[in-house]
Amino acid sequence: MRARHIAISGLVLSAAALLAGCNSVSAPPPVEATPTPTPTVAALPAPGVIGSSIGQSLDETDRAAAIAAQQDAVASGSRKSWRGARGAYGFITPGTETGGCRDYTHRIFINGRPQEAKGRACQENGAWRVTS
Repeated sequence: MRARHIAISGLVLSAAALLAGCNSVSAPPPVEATPTPTPTVAALPAPGVIGSSIGQSLDETDRAAAIAAQQDAVASGSRKSWRGARGAYGFITPGTETGGCRDYTHRIFINGRPQEAKGRACQENGAWRVTS
């Protein structure tokens, strides 16, 4: 009986030692992630022709149509046209790709008056990016 009592006492002491060890080590407090604010499209100036004074005279929906067509044109190397909801329209004529870049001409008609500007797009990490 004495051996059994010693074995149980030893088990109790081992469990107490384990629990004491758990209590002495505390986990660091959880760190709350601070969300990074996402910039809105309006907060970022558009590069190229759309960011110029010509593009600034377009409303937001017309500008979005022009940007999408401009991106398609420089990526495909084919002329693309667009028509905005407010009556503005235009077309983009890309040049030949040279050294991973291509120049383009963007002709925009606002209130029936043509305006033209030139820009440049280059491949960056496998995607076309308008640089000027």
